Amino acid sequence: MTSGYPPLPEPFSEAPGEAGHTAAMAYRLVLAISGAVRRAAQKRLTGREEELGEDAEKMAPGWSAGQLRGHLGDDVLAVLMRDTDWPRMARQLVGLQQAGVDLGVFLPQMGRMTAGVHQAVTANAARIRAEGTDRWADLLKTTMPSGLVRDAILSSPAWPDIAAAMGRLDAAGIDVARILTDAHRARAGVDQAVAALLAQPAARPPRDRPRTPRPRDLRPLPPPLLLPIGPRPGARSRWW
Repeated sequence: MTSGYPPLPEPFSEAPGEAGHTAAMAYRLVLAISGAVRRAAQKRLTGREEELGEDAEKMAPGWSAGQLRGHLGDDVLAVLMRDTDWPRMARQLVGLQQAGVDLGVFLPQMGRMTAGVHQAVTANAARIRAEGTDRWADLLKTTMPSGLVRDAILSSPAWPDIAAAMGRLDAAGIDVARILTDAHRARAGVDQAVAALLAQPAARPPRDRPRTPRPRDLRPLPPPLLLPIGPRPGARSRWW
């Protein structure tokens, strides 16, 4: 089964998931625009929008899949058909055909457009992988001063994922350096606060102090034992 793509460079298989989803998104956008133009033209010419009959609505998903197969890549078509919105997209394509749109011209154009999107996403993913994380490490070093936070980021096991996220933002046209600068400003006190906390001496345990008697230990002592003093038994009395 043909993929519908023109010859692709080596990175074709590098990021099929992301490329397929992005190409499917581009197809949905163009189809939505085309459907809107079709409805506007019908309303302008006839005063109303043409609706599909019940039979046409039932056959639309299968018929549309057959029409798109061979023009869209297999992965792109699979993404579209798994979408919960697929029946509506299929009806849009049937509506275009019934409105007189030449699908023999329209679908090849859609195929070339989605193939171009697919190629661009795939090539960009390959470029990011080829560059590795060095580019983003250098950018991080120029936007964040050396310290606990920057060192923690670069040494983190999640650093490759962080660098990949930077690459995706850059590919989308986002100024990654500006984001890092703003992030550093927003969290400027984090590394200083943590460093200050770690620099504090550990609290010393209190020294042993003499034991202070408790009130219950201060009970009065019993009176001394008083013994009677008298002559010893058997002793003779002396009279002076």
